[in-house]
Amino acid sequence: MSFVRLITCGVLLAATAAQADQVKTPTPAPPSPDADTLFEEGKALARAGRYAEACDRFAKSLALERTIGTELNLADCHKHLGHFREAWGLFIVAAGESETSDDPNRTATAGKVRDMATALEPMMTTMIVKVAQPSLPGLVITISGRATQPVAEIHEHADPGSIDVIATAPGLPSFKKTEVGAAGATVVVDIPVLDKSVPIEQPRHDKFVMGDRDPGRVHLAYGFVAAGGAAAVTSIAFTLVGRSHYNQTADGPNCDHVTGGVICNDVGKADIKAAQHLADYYGTGFAIGSAVLLGAAAVVYLTAPRTLIAVTPTATAQSVGLVVGGRF
Repeated sequence: MSFVRLITCGVLLAATAAQADQVKTPTPAPPSPDADTLFEEGKALARAGRYAEACDRFAKSLALERTIGTELNLADCHKHLGHFREAWGLFIVAAGESETSDDPNRTATAGKVRDMATALEPMMTTMIVKVAQPSLPGLVITISGRATQPVAEIHEHADPGSIDVIATAPGLPSFKKTEVGAAGATVVVDIPVLDKSVPIEQPRHDKFVMGDRDPGRVHLAYGFVAAGGAAAVTSIAFTLVGRSHYNQTADGPNCDHVTGGVICNDVGKADIKAAQHLADYYGTGFAIGSAVLLGAAAVVYLTAPRTLIAVTPTATAQSVGLVVGGRF
């Protein structure tokens, strides 16, 4: 508990004791967590890697008592959650408070705190917003939901990803543009004159649908399918011919049927072996070749690039429609 809290509590206790004989003190409600308790809970949660809960505790502690230490811990917590813009702003505020602090230790660390903020800048998108009417009465400009001071050229940071720039003024059409910013990139947005007679360009929201596959690759896949089918037919043919030769030899004069099979002389054995060779080697070989060719056809077809067709909604004062375009 801070020194100010101790003095305040002491004065209240003394005043209460002096009036104890005259006024009956009501039973106090259970005390809510104070700033120090919330701060310690936040530190414990951060050490455990539970940064979302830690940020909640630090924010509540900061709302009760604004200290540089709480700001720095909250900033570090937001940094771990990927909220770089929030962390950067807290570091900047903490650096400014450190520079004006009466505590020489705090003043000495101001430069290090600013370095922490600077280290986050490459992780954010730099937004440059040019405003055609910065002095327009009631003009409100937000970048990713954060209000900013309307000036002719706004320089602001934002977390990477989808960034909404919105400008509103009483009685005038609003302006909104959505940009996708990358870490370290700079995005420029122009806010035009907010006038009912001036059409405002709306952001494009292209949707892409998959079109046909590359015809060359498709034809190649069809060729593999045809070759694979031919190999399969050839395999079946060799198997049937081999079986036919086997049956003819087994039923011929060089072989006799006995229980459990056939017995052949040397000529019959040679003919039986040739028939089996025809079925086993040629038939099986063409069957394997057919499987390979059909597998290659599937790979070529499935990996063939497809056309991307962009479908862009369009709207004018007279009509609403779609613009369709294609690209590979």
